[in-house]
Amino acid sequence: MVLTGQFSSGKSKLITALTDRAVEPASDADIATDTVTSYPWDGAVVLVDTPGVQSGLRSHDDLALSAIGDADFILFVIHVGLFDDASRDFLRHLANDLQLFGQMIVVITQVGKQAAAPGIRQQAVKAALGTTTFNLPVVEVDSVDYLRSLEGGPRAEAFRTRSGIDDLRATINQISEDRGELARLRQPLHLTRQLCDEAQGLFIADERARLALSLLASQRSAVSERRLMIEKTFRTSEADFKSSSLVDVKAFVDRATSLPEDSDNAQQVLAGAETRLVEALERHADAFGRSIARLAESQFDKLDEQLIEIGDSNRATQLDRPVGDVNLAAPDSFGTVDGRPPGGGPRPSLDWRSASKQIKNSRAWWGAGDGVRSAAGSNGHQIVLDIGHRFGKKFKPWEAVKIADKVGKAAKVGGFVIQIGGAGYDVWKNERDAHRAQIESERQHSAFVTEMMGYADRIAADARNQLWSIVDPPLDAFLAEVTSAQDQIIRSEGVRNDAVAELDAIAGEADRLLGLSS
Repeated sequence: MVLTGQFSSGKSKLITALTDRAVEPASDADIATDTVTSYPWDGAVVLVDTPGVQSGLRSHDDLALSAIGDADFILFVIHVGLFDDASRDFLRHLANDLQLFGQMIVVITQVGKQAAAPGIRQQAVKAALGTTTFNLPVVEVDSVDYLRSLEGGPRAEAFRTRSGIDDLRATINQISEDRGELARLRQPLHLTRQLCDEAQGLFIADERARLALSLLASQRSAVSERRLMIEKTFRTSEADFKSSSLVDVKAFVDRATSLPEDSDNAQQVLAGAETRLVEALERHADAFGRSIARLAESQFDKLDEQLIEIGDSNRATQLDRPVGDVNLAAPDSFGTVDGRPPGGGPRPSLDWRSASKQIKNSRAWWGAGDGVRSAAGSNGHQIVLDIGHRFGKKFKPWEAVKIADKVGKAAKVGGFVIQIGGAGYDVWKNERDAHRAQIESERQHSAFVTEMMGYADRIAADARNQLWSIVDPPLDAFLAEVTSAQDQIIRSEGVRNDAVAELDAIAGEADRLLGLSS
């Protein structure tokens, strides 16, 4: 997460606030600072502090842009005095020219020093961006107020609320979720939980208990692997959707910025180009929706196969076979002949027929065995059915944003066509005016592309959220049953050594963080 902006904009103080004083960079007020510095944030994010831009030192600008090129997120930091020409141009360069608007947040700092009516600063960002309807996320903060809140006292909560730092964190998390970054950050937690499952079997003496834990760990691994592959495949479909949309959006803007000088003819050409754009964007959305449905079906078919393989494996069969001494009075419960564990003392017994049934019945719970599509009423079948409905023929996201109306308003109400048309008559008086007209034309071109692609970005984010709202609940329920079975086995074994306790604590923390992130 790269913080960029002009020198003395408050980047370093913001890092200190975000990390609760765990990191305290030197102030960036000295424009001679010429390094890019990385700081860890809660073990999952790297905050990258960059030299202030537009200080008159080209090397600083180059360092900042180089760091931005590697960023997953960008915090564009600007103090409460807002934009001058240089900061406005830098914002437009990042958002419009480099098309980084989908991963940017504008952070206005030091807001406690100057009051403003609601919406005024957001409007200033929109004006600086040069778009008519699309806007970047804007968060107003005061790092000093937040740092005061960390000192405690009766006004601590008021300082914290007024600081806006928690609002910034929430905005970061929301964009992280919309862009799929949160799913990527969750994968190490799933892996950690899986490794704990596998390791616990090393400290279990009974062979059947080890077998059961191994099978349950395999089930968890299969679900985690499918989640990862769904997100990876979705990212590919999303990239195809955005790149296809971008080609047609740029073609439309190219046409709109080279209209005939005759007004009537220009309007006719613009209307035709607009119609072709709308048709193209609808085709791309249809292809996007179909690809989501296909990826879900293929990934859950694969999960189908994995659960069948686990349930039919020799390991699963062995759970039904007696191992070691069996108490004939309770043949379905594991234990020594006298019913006590080797270390003495009572322990919960485990119904092995129930444990075996839990592992094998996951197939029926999921729909595995008969194929997801034919297993009507099963969880797997219902997921594929719901995704097909959500992203099938009724998936018309461009209709929701009334794209034809938006295009017309952005071009006409925003003065776009008028300014470009006027260039043909009035501004070519000398070389300087011609150069200015060209710059203005290019600026409008970039801003208009940003305007249109902002909608594509929102459509992709909404599609991802809809997909996971269907997929996550049944998968989480399935894993909850796996966890319950694992806990039952561990309790029945009466294992109390330090290693199992540590593994249980690590697994519990992974589960807690996964719960928070969902």
